[in-house]
Amino acid sequence: MKHQTKLWPLLLLSLLFLACSSPTKEQIFQRTALNANLVSAAYRPIYFTEILELKSKNNLPSTAKEYINSRTIAPLHEAIEKAKELKQTQDAQELISASLDYMVSGKRLFEKDYLRIAEMIDSGKSPEEVKIAIDQLFTTTETEMLNKQNRMVSVATVFAKEHRINYVVR
Repeated sequence: MKHQTKLWPLLLLSLLFLACSSPTKEQIFQRTALNANLVSAAYRPIYFTEILELKSKNNLPSTAKEYINSRTIAPLHEAIEKAKELKQTQDAQELISASLDYMVSGKRLFEKDYLRIAEMIDSGKSPEEVKIAIDQLFTTTETEMLNKQNRMVSVATVFAKEHRINYVVR
């Protein structure tokens, strides 16, 4: 009996640690739905217009390829890893899955197509050639990316409502 009383504080401390180490619903939402905004922010034709403008004004801090890697791909990779680390609870599983689907698709597109266009910019291709490549990229990927984004937003909206998280889609 005496040993059992000594174990209670240890047991309570362990339970407290386990309870505190699990992410809150808000943290789950941030690591999934809000971090998916990294894709939405970069997946737009004006993204390349901004790079071209920076380059024309000699304000591009490095190559277009390095710029995309550091400003878009690296943060997205980090966000994906954070989302993958989340525990797949029953109520969060669909949100984690939908956001990972959107983010991984975006990362794959950025690593392949965005870097290909960045190489065109770095090699001095004409703005017209670059614009054609950009238009082709968005023509061929827009439907799929929009579907993935809409699914993620739909699931995020339900999750936010269920857990009383303030979430407004703009």
